[in-house]
Amino acid sequence: MTIQDVKQIKLADYLQSLGYTPVKQQGRNLWYKSPLREETDASFKVNTELEKWYDFGIGKGGNIIALAAELYHSEDVAYLLKRIEERTAYIRPASFSFGRQHSDNQPYQGLR
Repeated sequence: MTIQDVKQIKLADYLQSLGYTPVKQQGRNLWYKSPLREETDASFKVNTELEKWYDFGIGKGGNIIALAAELYHSEDVAYLLKRIEERTAYIRPASFSFGRQHSDNQPYQGLR
């Protein structure tokens, strides 16, 4: 998995794969209890449009790789990519093809 592949994974999907679900949603922002520390009130925000996170309790934020760096206490990008891939092996960005799709147009063929 490359850096570009990892950046296509939605933060909400990644957090879900780690067992975190949002406490509330406000517009394009999802609020979580921080995966980086213990807390009683949600102060970890994910902007679903920008795919960025920010933890108000520690004053840090960034993209999915920055989150993995905090979670796994490492700056080794190859290690972080591997850890993200392990957690999100089933999550893949959709690929779209706008070419003509073949259709049989006879869905009931052979029915009596």
